[in-house]
Amino acid sequence: MSHKPETRIVAIDVPLAPDQFISIEEVARRLHADVPWVREKIRRRCPNPMPVFNLGRHLVFDWAQVVEWVRKSPRPIHAVHRRRAKKAA
Repeated sequence: MSHKPETRIVAIDVPLAPDQFISIEEVARRLHADVPWVREKIRRRCPNPMPVFNLGRHLVFDWAQVVEWVRKSPRPIHAVHRRRAKKAA
């Protein structure tokens, strides 16, 4: 009686080949954001615009460049939060 090892199927995110591009919807899904947020980040007036290729009316992204953009983006600086003073009764 031989014991067979248990086989498990695991879903993994298959990396893209360097010559493949993804759509704006796919970028939004991978960044856990919505499409309007991604559109705002690709505008030229944005201080640190996301890399994008404009193919006619289609916007396509190279995922490797997007990941590098996220890594190089400056971290936001938030204002210091102060507790409110209690009102005297």
